Amino acid sequence: MHWRPLPYLVALLFTIFILTLHMLPNMDSMLNENNTRISHGFLKSQIDYHQEIAPFARRPMTSYLIERSMDLFGFRPGHGFILINFTLLFLSGCLLFRLSKILKSTNRQAIANQCVYYASFSVLFAFFPPVFSYDEPLQYCFLLLAFSAFMQRRWVWYVPFFTLALVSRETSLLLIPGLLLHATLSNGNLSTVFSKQNWKTWLFIVLPIAFYGLYLFAFIYVFDQLEATRTEMASRYSCFIENFENLTNTVESWTSLYLALAPYLYLSIMYLKNYDSRLPQNKWVYSFLLTVAINSPIVIFTAFARETRLFALPLLFIWPIFAQVFWREVKLLTHVNLYQGILAKWILLLPFIGVNLINYWFCFHFYSDLGLGPNTYFSEYLFVMNFGISLHFLLFQVSKRIHIPSTTSSF
Repeated sequence: MHWRPLPYLVALLFTIFILTLHMLPNMDSMLNENNTRISHGFLKSQIDYHQEIAPFARRPMTSYLIERSMDLFGFRPGHGFILINFTLLFLSGCLLFRLSKILKSTNRQAIANQCVYYASFSVLFAFFPPVFSYDEPLQYCFLLLAFSAFMQRRWVWYVPFFTLALVSRETSLLLIPGLLLHATLSNGNLSTVFSKQNWKTWLFIVLPIAFYGLYLFAFIYVFDQLEATRTEMASRYSCFIENFENLTNTVESWTSLYLALAPYLYLSIMYLKNYDSRLPQNKWVYSFLLTVAINSPIVIFTAFARETRLFALPLLFIWPIFAQVFWREVKLLTHVNLYQGILAKWILLLPFIGVNLINYWFCFHFYSDLGLGPNTYFSEYLFVMNFGISLHFLLFQVSKRIHIPSTTSSF
């Protein structure tokens, strides 16, 4: 695991795999629209849309990079879109590895974190409708750079990187309460929470907001976007009505939230319930939970909840420490004697079987019959995710009844 190119190779292989998945002829992605060829017309409309509509026009960097690649290489719109976004997807995986190492992960743990990142629903299916990723790969790159600078207290780098993350997508703002919580918990001494040093740290954490505010004011003034911004803000709450206006939209909205966060919320709850609450990495879990509590209602009330990527933002606090924090929980799935224990206490299998019969019905009948996730692997992903969560819970219950070897070994 100490072969230096390995993390770059892992990032490259996952990036190629995700691109291949999006280009399969039976897949309905933004890139090919159920075809074997790149949908240049649709991707051109997406680029134009993000330049003309007020809330997207103030996030110009991804569109700028796509257009510059088109000018430089003579690319068509689809080629420019794929080059920029998949290069950024590759770079984000490399930056995640770097941040994991800063957080004292081993090479194995850091590479495992990369795998979890790329296997997350909102990344694996990033450019499928209704996920519709556009600025997220660039936003993630800047946020991972900002988080790295934050952990090293290199404020001269943190402030510009987080400001650029805000320009990429203003939703980056919702991560700042988590960073403030992390910084406060890092002190570890309630008597000095309001010390001069802490005030200085908090000031640096929120400083990018001021710079982004200046950018936003200049953008609205220069491009005369005040009225368009007012109209956009006034129309935001209509999203809530659309999210739940009928059964299909309601199921799609709640399933979107579930697909983005369910395994991470489950593991976080199991971890905090069963292990030492004073461990240093817990700060990241608490920051994740706080950001979920802030971000999820905002998405539900002011955005289209079917766009799963919007719920995934808090995962920036989990991806860099996943293997460090959750390895003991994941390792539970590998204990052979637990499966033997299930056979010995077969009565425990009955609720497990019942849950997964419902899981199968929901994923492959109810969900698909509503017309959700056609020509994708959404149903299969949801089924496997539910099966994994229910299996882990079953094994955890068995582990409380029989002795198992210690799961505290490092990964």
